Amino acid sequence: MRALLPSAAFIHGAGMGLFSDRCDPLDVTDPTPTPLPTAPVASPGGALPERARPFGNPNFRRLWTGAVTSSAGTAVGTIIITWLVYNQTHSPLAISLLGILQFLPTLAFGLLAGALIDRWDRRRLMVACDLARAATFAVLAGYVLVAGVSSVLLLVAVLVVASFSTVFRPATNATIPRILSADQTTEGNGLLQGGSTIASFVGSPLGGLFLAANLAVVGLAVNSLTFAVSGILILAMVFPAARAAAASKEPGASLLAEVRAGVGYLASQRALLVITLTAMAANFFLSIWGGFTVVYVSERLREGATGFGLIVAATTAGFAAGALLPGRLHTERAAGLWTTLAWGAAGFFLIALGLTHSLLVALVAEFGAGACLSLGNTTWLSGVQRTVPDEYLGRYFATDEAGSFAMIPAGLAAGGLIVLYVGVGWTYILAGLGVVVCNLVLLTSAEVRRWGRSETPAPRHDPPTGA
Repeated sequence: MRALLPSAAFIHGAGMGLFSDRCDPLDVTDPTPTPLPTAPVASPGGALPERARPFGNPNFRRLWTGAVTSSAGTAVGTIIITWLVYNQTHSPLAISLLGILQFLPTLAFGLLAGALIDRWDRRRLMVACDLARAATFAVLAGYVLVAGVSSVLLLVAVLVVASFSTVFRPATNATIPRILSADQTTEGNGLLQGGSTIASFVGSPLGGLFLAANLAVVGLAVNSLTFAVSGILILAMVFPAARAAAASKEPGASLLAEVRAGVGYLASQRALLVITLTAMAANFFLSIWGGFTVVYVSERLREGATGFGLIVAATTAGFAAGALLPGRLHTERAAGLWTTLAWGAAGFFLIALGLTHSLLVALVAEFGAGACLSLGNTTWLSGVQRTVPDEYLGRYFATDEAGSFAMIPAGLAAGGLIVLYVGVGWTYILAGLGVVVCNLVLLTSAEVRRWGRSETPAPRHDPPTGA
């Protein structure tokens, strides 16, 4: 389910990285558990004091600023690269290849990336990814400036950036619990998801403006700069490295052994396993909805470019609003139930899209679908961060992402055929029904319904409040 968020998790992980001598190497030999962080004391009205909210944490402010900055820059770069590739080749196949290259690294070595995240120091790994992506776009901008546009080089750059993002995205999700307390995690996730979504929405038209002004090189350089800015901001962060439990890995264990250990952990967690597998199926149907928006607007709503822009804006606004709700509602306290109900409700909005010819109704339905998916995604993310031990977080997120991404090409291929034979309206209805059925299956699992209610939060590390 997660792969379809129009946010940092979809095309580009929030541009954050750390490379600091203040971070101790991961110590896998010390099994001493780390105490849970002290929960902030709420006011009589139930609200946390301002200092205890995520933005009261200097580390989170830097993380959020880096995420929003790099999300905007990536949106600029995505628009420019897509346009340049098509302008050079005039080939739909080249555009298809561009999309495939974004998912290929996750499918090829996503599981190994998860093992690296749990084995190595995450901050150093993240900064290495940030620097590599910044350098890639800097080289690309320089080449375009000096030698002109090369479609081959553009495709290679996309593959390189996607490869480092395959490591960076799950590393980011696995790092959040180290800088926020358990009571802050859900709100912090929502702020990151919402801010990155809005930044991506703002960055896309900026990319168009760079193209219109014949300043593609500047736009690519801006993308590089946002990775660098993000890395500098996060470089100033201070938080403790985790000490993995001795049972999670043996000294000298191979990466493949650690991959097997991660898969074994997921298989042992009934609720997470059912959620992961069912969400993969739901992602198949959601990719149909997300991949044929322009066809829907043109053929079903009979609208032009303005209508298309409004639909995209409504979906983005829904995702941003939905990301903020879990922190207000404390949905992590019943994560399994909230996640399932939110994702299932999105399916009904897709059905409404397939039934209507009205732009106004479609705008409401797009907003609702985006809000429900984002609410479910943020709740799921926070639930995983609270219940999965730190030493398995990287492998869990990487495994989940690989499965989610694998379903997108299949959904797009099937969706194209369905649209051709029954029309886009019925295609959306079938997609919505598929999402609803997948989440009804989730509701039949008692383990999923209980997930997040009774588990003791996984061992965490006191997030420092250093400036």
